[in-house]
Amino acid sequence: MTQQSLIPNSSFLIAFDCCLRLTGAALKLGGEIFYAQEDLGRRQSSELPKMTERLLREHGLTWSDIDYIALTNGPGYFTGIRVGAAYATGLAYASGAKIIPVSSLTMLSHAFKRDNNHEKILTLIYAGHGFVYAEAENFLAAGQYSHDFIRSWLEDNSDAVIISDDPDRLGLGSTLNIITVRPDMTSLCELAEQNIETAINPTELKISYYRAPI
Repeated sequence: MTQQSLIPNSSFLIAFDCCLRLTGAALKLGGEIFYAQEDLGRRQSSELPKMTERLLREHGLTWSDIDYIALTNGPGYFTGIRVGAAYATGLAYASGAKIIPVSSLTMLSHAFKRDNNHEKILTLIYAGHGFVYAEAENFLAAGQYSHDFIRSWLEDNSDAVIISDDPDRLGLGSTLNIITVRPDMTSLCELAEQNIETAINPTELKISYYRAPI
């Protein structure tokens, strides 16, 4: 069952995802979501503002019209997380918009659940050096885990469906059946709508980058 949006139709929400390989910006207008998504590599900091300005311009909006900014706040790639957080907080300060933080793990899981009905979903994101970021709602808390821990957990949870945005890069080998799930801007907007009560001022934003506090 789809949860009803808690954001009034008269309010505008913009969303950013810079945590994973693809960089995305989305704009929610009433019941419609418009987005752009590209593999920008090291060009995130220069191209994300252009991507965002195009979305606003195409729909006749300016930053003064934006009420909420949805942001994936990690885990994922260090530089991308920082680019997204810096851009979102700067815009929130300037416009007075509130930020709604959303986990990148939760975004991927939500995207998969929209078309699949599984109780136990293990979501994995590349962390490097023999580690992954992982979460299985109600079964494994979000965090950074070693490859050995994940393999052991899967032995005890053989009914789990495994998903990732980039299975080949995880380094867990080819024996696991890992389903590829693309980072999804619609899911990010939907999760932000469902969690409007978590909207915060930019000074309150915290990054979920599990290897070390930031």
